[in-house]
Amino acid sequence: MNLMLFDEAFESVRLEGSDPRAQHLRKVLRAEVGTLVFLGFVNGLRARARVVALQADGAVELEVIGTEPAPPALPVTLLIGLPRPHTAKRILFEGASLGVAGIHFFEAERSEPSYAQSSLWQTDEWRDRIRLGAEQAFSTHLPQVAMHADLQSAISALHGADTHVALDNYEAGGSLGEVLPDTAASAVIALGPERGWSSYERDVFRKNGWKLAHLGAQVLRAETACVAAVSATATKLGLWTEQTATEL
Repeated sequence: MNLMLFDEAFESVRLEGSDPRAQHLRKVLRAEVGTLVFLGFVNGLRARARVVALQADGAVELEVIGTEPAPPALPVTLLIGLPRPHTAKRILFEGASLGVAGIHFFEAERSEPSYAQSSLWQTDEWRDRIRLGAEQAFSTHLPQVAMHADLQSAISALHGADTHVALDNYEAGGSLGEVLPDTAASAVIALGPERGWSSYERDVFRKNGWKLAHLGAQVLRAETACVAAVSATATKLGLWTEQTATEL
């Protein structure tokens, strides 16, 4: 991780020895008293903190010495036909790492109903995945994650963006870069489950004004397609104009 996330802002904190962040400081960073580390507050500021004490019981005490705004979320939302839990874990991590505004899932016609009953969704494991993704990305933003009963419900909830595109290998009207309008400032990009869209789902997209686009001739894994789609969209919309930087 490139920073440690905390739910609430503070000026100083004691991390108990059982806290994974305390263990990371000791075992991975090999922190000593005086070591400076990066941390962040969920959907808030990024911060620099100093280790002020290492206790015999494994606890670590930190003191914040400076803060700065964190990068904003990308105005890009992903809509995903519910994939296998293992694939969903990767999408959650990569989506959070890329800084998307939201990751919405729905039970597609070719999704397995049992996927929604996995431990990923029945526990807080999905929260852990987006948190890890944000920490990897040196970011504090956690994307909104939602589950919808069906495609039409998901489309109705995601009507506010400038452009809506569903990725499709077989019936696309052009590449994603060609289909995205030059004037768009925000986008929703939909990707099907591992077995793709049904004919009915393609019709639903078209009836709701969505465009179909492709990512090239290769058939990509769902998690790879997510990264490629967000990258292409962010580039076309001019969202990646700044590089990683900090003044802390």
